[in-house]
Amino acid sequence: MQIVSGACVFVVAVILLAYVPGKLLLIALKRALTPLEDVTLACVLGLVVSGLVYWSMTFAHQGRFYLVWPLTAAGVYVWLHSSKRKSLLSNSASLEPLSQESATPSRDRSALVLAGVLALGIIALAFLPLYYTNFTWQPDRTMRVYPVSDVLFHIAIANELTHTVPPQAPLFAGHPLSYHYGMDLAVAMFARATGLNTRDLTVRFVPTLFVGLSMLSVFCFSRNWLRSGYFGALVVFLVFFGADFSFIPGLLLGEKGDWSLRYFSAPAVVTLFYINPILPGLGVLFAGLFCLDCYMRERSRAWLFLAALLFVALIEVKMLIAMQLMCSLALAAVVYLIIFSKADLFKIAGCTALGAIPLVCWVLLKNRSGAQIVTKFEPWLYVSHAMQTLGLGNWLSGPLAFVVVALPIYLVGCLGLRVIGVPAILTAIFRPRPGGAVRFLLGIFVVIGVVIALTCSFTPAGWTFRYNPISSTFLVQSEYVAWIFAVEVFQTFYQWAIRRGIYPALAAGGITAAAAGLTLPATVQHFVVWRDPDHFFGAGKPFGRELLTYDLQTLAAMDFLQMDAHPGDVVLPAGNLIAPVLAFTKCRVPVGYFSFGLVARSEYTRRETAEKKFWNDWRLGKVEDGLLQDANVRYVVVNKQTEGIPATIPASLSKVFENSEFAVFKVDPQRLSETVPKTL
Repeated sequence: MQIVSGACVFVVAVILLAYVPGKLLLIALKRALTPLEDVTLACVLGLVVSGLVYWSMTFAHQGRFYLVWPLTAAGVYVWLHSSKRKSLLSNSASLEPLSQESATPSRDRSALVLAGVLALGIIALAFLPLYYTNFTWQPDRTMRVYPVSDVLFHIAIANELTHTVPPQAPLFAGHPLSYHYGMDLAVAMFARATGLNTRDLTVRFVPTLFVGLSMLSVFCFSRNWLRSGYFGALVVFLVFFGADFSFIPGLLLGEKGDWSLRYFSAPAVVTLFYINPILPGLGVLFAGLFCLDCYMRERSRAWLFLAALLFVALIEVKMLIAMQLMCSLALAAVVYLIIFSKADLFKIAGCTALGAIPLVCWVLLKNRSGAQIVTKFEPWLYVSHAMQTLGLGNWLSGPLAFVVVALPIYLVGCLGLRVIGVPAILTAIFRPRPGGAVRFLLGIFVVIGVVIALTCSFTPAGWTFRYNPISSTFLVQSEYVAWIFAVEVFQTFYQWAIRRGIYPALAAGGITAAAAGLTLPATVQHFVVWRDPDHFFGAGKPFGRELLTYDLQTLAAMDFLQMDAHPGDVVLPAGNLIAPVLAFTKCRVPVGYFSFGLVARSEYTRRETAEKKFWNDWRLGKVEDGLLQDANVRYVVVNKQTEGIPATIPASLSKVFENSEFAVFKVDPQRLSETVPKTL
């Protein structure tokens, strides 16, 4: 019942924090759209505007007054609808029908198809253990948890954002966070406005919102682009569920692991349905492309402003999408200015660059003082890995065979059915048309992502990884956009079939069945693998062993920390207690998940070594205060069965909580330098 009541509160919050502010912005700019486009764009814009307001108020230490913002926006909205100012709505500029299908909405049942795709997205969230069934209460008041590191990473950042802006790194206390946090800012914003906890928001409510909005954004742009609601819905289906050709070697070789990850290292579906900001980033990207497309047709300054606003916001939602888009936008703007003397894209690029300068400078500064992510030219790493996995490494090791055979095999395999759109992509790039600026931009976007993924690696300075998820992200982003061109080919074939006298329903059914048959096997296998209790993911434990139950003793210790500790206090947890500390409190930890990507390697190694030494000494009955001083630790949490409690405890530590399993010690920073111990 708590989840049901929380869902009702969240729906109201979405209306007040997302739709209403975004709708007011559209009214102010005199933009009116079809109902579906209006709701989608208003919600995306509203989240951006409300997030900016939340950031500003929290930065000014006035976050406790944030509830005034949605109430004020709602009051203005009601006032406009109930007064003579209603004329503002009716005088808004309207988009003309984009196609014969949109001009006769009574015949367009594509909304039903879209609703089915949306339902599939919700079912996927319910099926995966990361989401709806995660952090759920059991009848005996224990909690069932699947503590995946990515989930805890984002919960920790969201908790941090509820009290500190700009955020510190909750997983490496004492350092600023060098990571884009737009997705987590939305969680913190909803938590502040509704009182809902960040766990429910991160694994249940906000992912549902992001899946819905991202699907709708893809649909709105694709429907305008293809002039068809049905093919727009097909784009949505393929973007979210269309995988690669990894099922072919997977079936032939009897592979039991996740096929897409195993063979091509570019898991498009995995990335979307894993706790990752690429999901909301996809929605912001396509909403911005929708505004860009409207600007290219209307040349309205309002659409110019909205497109630039969303492209800039993309920097904090998903930096890698923003990088790929801005590179593509800059190149397309220069090409169209030189070849066709058209400055429309140049205006978009200029406005986006002006808005992006502060954010980009901040990102560069944080990277320099943090993990120092470096770019290396390391071509063909993914191709070589794929050939070795397929058992073709020895045959295709020569340069000529590698380029002529191995590279095409990899590209066709990882692109999957998207490969049918490659001729259209190349035509858009090498035969640009005066009115095809957006098409040229999308073609460049796809190609740039593939080239970056296959030639570059991105790692924190001093680290080397066998699998580089940053590089593969560029390829995944290209795959999402490439579906636009692939579905164009389906649409052309459909029109050809109709002209040959084939029934429309039969032609559409055949195309859909063929697309599903060639793209769904790897997707279905991925979901099945994730539900297998014996499957491994990365270097972790099998899924069945990752599922944990937090007993009453664990929850009691976390409840004490939540009540006694101040937001931002540093907790030094022992063993596997880091997960509940991050999930249930607003505290920071000295070293946590993905810390190696947040700070310089020397800093990470030094603190990791200090933490290991602290616990080794603790188990030997000694308490050293070096780490406690360095990380400004305020609480130490120990498992009495595994770590034990030393016979003598320094005067700087006082026991403030204890039950049959755990003990919590509070650190007095003023007495850390004292050496006089006390006996328990």
